Amino acid sequence: MHKNLKNTFITGLFVIVPLVVSVALLVWFFQVVDNLFSPLVDRFVRRADPNVGHIPGTGILTGLLIILVVGFFARNVVGERILTALDRFINRIPWYRTIYSTVKQLTDAFSPENTRSFKEVVLVEFPKRGTHAIGFRTGTVEKEGKRMAVVYVPTNHLYLGDVLFIPEEEVVRLEMPVEQAVRILVSGGIASPRRLPAPEK
Repeated sequence: MHKNLKNTFITGLFVIVPLVVSVALLVWFFQVVDNLFSPLVDRFVRRADPNVGHIPGTGILTGLLIILVVGFFARNVVGERILTALDRFINRIPWYRTIYSTVKQLTDAFSPENTRSFKEVVLVEFPKRGTHAIGFRTGTVEKEGKRMAVVYVPTNHLYLGDVLFIPEEEVVRLEMPVEQAVRILVSGGIASPRRLPAPEK
């Protein structure tokens, strides 16, 4: 009975901890964003009507609006060029570039733009025969009249990995969405299904 109670407690703990931590992170994030932008909104509102006090949530709405504007700006050609130039400038700043590049790599790993170049999920023998790794097909090339699949195999989450050129017949295609494969890699394999989707050569 003691062992059963202990296992039940541990199971409940593993269920509650992710819920509490995720809620706490969300609350902290919204508080930071609200505290960052709400003074600007309050100042603007008081100019229009001095009798109006603090309006909760205005900082969050302002932050979300700024994120949308920046996202729209970054998706057009001019904005992309400006952001690329800004990125090069930041990478020349000592110390700060180390922090910036690390954070940027982490955010790029979860970016939906990063998965658009991944055409499909494949299984390849890597790094040696008999050992398989999940990879992403990024294209197809020809070598001496033979079709070769270009496969990117992440070795450190998504932002570091190896580019392999593998004969087409040796690539096993998995019936798996790219997003699911990304979750498996980011979680260190914890999110792996019990059975891989039916592979097709």
